[in-house]
Amino acid sequence: MTHPDPGPGTFGDSVTRKRTGPLRKYLSRVVGSDRISRLFLHEAIITFAGPMPGALGLVMRRALYPLLLGHCGRGVAFSRGVVLRCPDRLSVGDGTMIDDRVFFDIKSRDARLELGARNQIMHAVHFETGYEGTITLGDDCFVGAFAILNGQGGIEIGNNVLIAGHCHIVAGNHRFEDPDRPINTQGFDSRGIVIEDDVWLGAGVKVLDGVRIGRGSIVSAGAVVIRDVAPFSIMAGVPARFLRKRGAKAEPEQQTDPLPAEATQ
Repeated sequence: MTHPDPGPGTFGDSVTRKRTGPLRKYLSRVVGSDRISRLFLHEAIITFAGPMPGALGLVMRRALYPLLLGHCGRGVAFSRGVVLRCPDRLSVGDGTMIDDRVFFDIKSRDARLELGARNQIMHAVHFETGYEGTITLGDDCFVGAFAILNGQGGIEIGNNVLIAGHCHIVAGNHRFEDPDRPINTQGFDSRGIVIEDDVWLGAGVKVLDGVRIGRGSIVSAGAVVIRDVAPFSIMAGVPARFLRKRGAKAEPEQQTDPLPAEATQ
């Protein structure tokens, strides 16, 4: 998918460049509705229940946040400080736990974010859909603290996926072909990312646009995935390279500097 030249400034500024007043911008970008009644409901719930500590806060958010969301299943737990932008485009399945300061940045009414059932979304995870993107997360997944999911081109994540802390999944890329223009004025290309069932991404993994990670694969901590990964592969490195298939016997590592004989006695 190719996104047009957004004009001067960053792509994220496109909403603020519209000739509308601050209230209209806030309604469009944060509340997700032009209705003043919806604004009052949003502000009352977020202001009253959002920062409330302890068990009372959990109970209040469980009761009130479904009034803002597009769909909220049974037994969903919202911790303190969760940020909701365009929350009527957010769907959360049964039994999902959302930790402190998770950021749901749904950019517009044309975008969508769907979380399945029994997921654990840990501290300060950042979901950003882009203005037309969709992020979907299956059931029984774990997303570690400070992970970032940028879904301008769409991110589709299956069931039983483990995403460790500080991972960054980026479904989009700046265009930069014209050296005479600032990069942030040249628009975006995005192909989307698919992460199939039962994948484990180690701490700090980066997954770049256009990648499909096959079922049952493992990506080692710190790796950068720039191309498709076959099912049940173990990957490591920058860029990520294939090590072996899961279940295959690992080759013994060769010692480049063997110990002297006396050290082994």
